[in-house]
Amino acid sequence: MTPQVSLRAAVLAHRNEYGFDAAAPPALVRAPSVTCVIPYHETGLLASQVAAALLASLRNYRSNVGTSAPDCRLVVVDDGSRLRPFEAPSRPQDIELQVVRLEGNQGRSRTRNVGLRTASASGAEVTVFVDSDVLVPGDHIANLLSATQPAGQAIAAGFFMTVRSAERDTVEQALGRARVEDDWRSECVYAPSWIGCPADLEFVGRRFRLLDETRDWREWSGMVGPWCLANMVLGGCFAVPTDLAVSVGGFEESFDRYGFTETTLVAKLIAAGCMVVPVLGSIAVHVEPQPAHLPQSQRNVHFREAHHRFFGEFLARAA
Repeated sequence: MTPQVSLRAAVLAHRNEYGFDAAAPPALVRAPSVTCVIPYHETGLLASQVAAALLASLRNYRSNVGTSAPDCRLVVVDDGSRLRPFEAPSRPQDIELQVVRLEGNQGRSRTRNVGLRTASASGAEVTVFVDSDVLVPGDHIANLLSATQPAGQAIAAGFFMTVRSAERDTVEQALGRARVEDDWRSECVYAPSWIGCPADLEFVGRRFRLLDETRDWREWSGMVGPWCLANMVLGGCFAVPTDLAVSVGGFEESFDRYGFTETTLVAKLIAAGCMVVPVLGSIAVHVEPQPAHLPQSQRNVHFREAHHRFFGEFLARAA
């Protein structure tokens, strides 16, 4: 009998040589069908603008792939909003917009799984998850899909610049000036608030250049500082192969609040052989609410709890 390998062993042993320059991925050989999923809860008007930007990006992608235009749709899963239920913007005629409303607040992981199953039922080859406070530029969907296709079954990790909601009048300008360097995964100094366990103390104040140090993650090996490769995919914007994501069980629904909600699916996909590709050709903008929905002190507590569960329990499971 072949001994079972843990998720931790599979993720840490993964070799991420996806075989091309992430800054200039090969052109799409074939345009896959795609569903974008927005998990929504009480975000308000900003989410309608996020949806409008995604619809425009889907329309741009569909219009530029030639005669065999793929099926494209946007699914918004409203997670029991009562005060500010999602308000749909107008849409292009050739892009379907579906709003799924859940009874009660069921948590982001379950909400994303509803979106994933909806995408699968529609036949989408790729599912793109975008948070309800992340605005994408017009070429973003095309760039995400270019990153997934050459590597076969790959996860495309979007990058973004963060602005505060008080600066909303500059969001359009932010989309124009956003750069890879504005995302901490390009370069960062490890902050005390990032500590997930006592062992992370040694990294406080250390500068990391995660793209440069790993050749855009192609030479990622094991743990790099406090991170495994799955930590490089953030929930704000990422794309996954739909059928494989469903087959590995989707998102772990017990991770239902802040911290590691997207990382469970990413880890399972890496263990199944998926490459992880950074999308460097277009940068989204994350609009951070002011005041924050969750105080930083409370986020830190949730993060440490989720960190313990992910590294101490979840990754111990069989791959």
